[in-house]
Amino acid sequence: MSFVAAIVLLAIHSCSETGIGSSLTATRTEVVKDSSFSVTGYTTINNTLPARTLTQLLGVIQADNYGKLTSDFVSQMMPAWPIDTSYITANEIDSCCFVFQLPIGGYTGDSITPMRATVYKLSKPLPRPINSSFDPTGYYDSNDILGSASFSATALSAADSIASDLDDGGYREFSVKVDRSVAADIFNKFMSDPEIFRDPATFEDFFPGIYVTTTFGSGRVTNISSTQFKVYCRKEIHTEDTDTTYNLTYSYMASTEEVLSNNNLRLDISDSVKEMVANGEAIVQTPAAYDVTITLPVQEILDRYRNDTEAQTVFNSVSLEIPAVELVNDRKIGPPEYLLLIPAAKKNEFLSKTNVPDNETSFYAQYDGTKDCYVFSEMRQYFLNLLEEKDGVAEEEDCVFSLTPIDVLTDSDSDTGGFDYSTWMYYLYYGYYYGSQSSSSSSIIEVKPAMERPSIVKLDLENAKLKLYYSRLFENN
Repeated sequence: MSFVAAIVLLAIHSCSETGIGSSLTATRTEVVKDSSFSVTGYTTINNTLPARTLTQLLGVIQADNYGKLTSDFVSQMMPAWPIDTSYITANEIDSCCFVFQLPIGGYTGDSITPMRATVYKLSKPLPRPINSSFDPTGYYDSNDILGSASFSATALSAADSIASDLDDGGYREFSVKVDRSVAADIFNKFMSDPEIFRDPATFEDFFPGIYVTTTFGSGRVTNISSTQFKVYCRKEIHTEDTDTTYNLTYSYMASTEEVLSNNNLRLDISDSVKEMVANGEAIVQTPAAYDVTITLPVQEILDRYRNDTEAQTVFNSVSLEIPAVELVNDRKIGPPEYLLLIPAAKKNEFLSKTNVPDNETSFYAQYDGTKDCYVFSEMRQYFLNLLEEKDGVAEEEDCVFSLTPIDVLTDSDSDTGGFDYSTWMYYLYYGYYYGSQSSSSSSIIEVKPAMERPSIVKLDLENAKLKLYYSRLFENN
């Protein structure tokens, strides 16, 4: 056992007449650091993720030391309420399209390779619950295509004019044109039965949703942050003096947080990665691939602290630093940005609901690209709880943890990159763009299973550093 002790003399002046100050001046403190603990672990399969992301992942990518990822998505649609029918009729609907918003830089792979997105109308409502292994076969008619269009992740591409050159708060858009009859049917349905538009559950019986996939091209997976169905109307007003034409734009429905949306993921992991796992390497891979289960010497740490009876002791901190090794590949697929550390028995429940790490039973770390590591620095309360609630006796489930990749949503992310129904409705009537907001704060408001981009990393558990700090208090004689 190796210890490093730093002696700090406290020179605190008396601040009252109770004698407390003078007693402190007669005390010296040793801060003990113990980093002799070892961490063990292994790779575990994590190939099914709940539908808890607003980011829709579309495309196909293949890379060495990763594999081949294919992703498409299904989504229920939130209807607008009410649809503005004051100035137009169904006959004045000129055209309509699905508009997909892409964050600038929100892709992995080749930005300029043209790919073809095809949109189908679902033939029946989506099942609940639904997860990343969902197969949309049987939920759409392959002959019932709403529309197709080429798209890229940048305007500097050979794709057709569907790719927009306009940046809107850090976003680009591409659209898939749909026959005007789709918009006319929605318009007429609202005129005859407007009440079904008040609730997506009732609207779903009329319009179950969409299935979006790629039918041409590979080499990129693209993040789609929002999906809207826009309707363009042309109204002509003739008077004795003038003829006026009005071009009007409406949003009839959108994919929002309140409705069901799911990425359908298919990942064929490369043989090289499978071989690493078979050889005992600790691999974390997204989306829906590998986690790492680790065992921490929790009881050993508690005993090390409690068995120091030569002085009064104060538990200071526990931190865990895990070195990471990036795997070279031809698509620049890097490590997960964030890892969640949580008792393995609690992982699924935590990630199935809206939660944030509390630094008591759940912790998170951001990848440090300069030091190539993940650092969990706020684990003190976990051990204090075991000392106070279990008298310092750790059970097996208290020692086994899961390291799982997560996407972290902050309030500033929500202000600039999220998309909710109330804001969409505001945009519908006032032309407001959600991406134009900003926030100076960055508090975490939610974490979700990592699904926004492919990633992979090898964790070097053999060189992980688990550090215990505690203070020893002595009275000066």
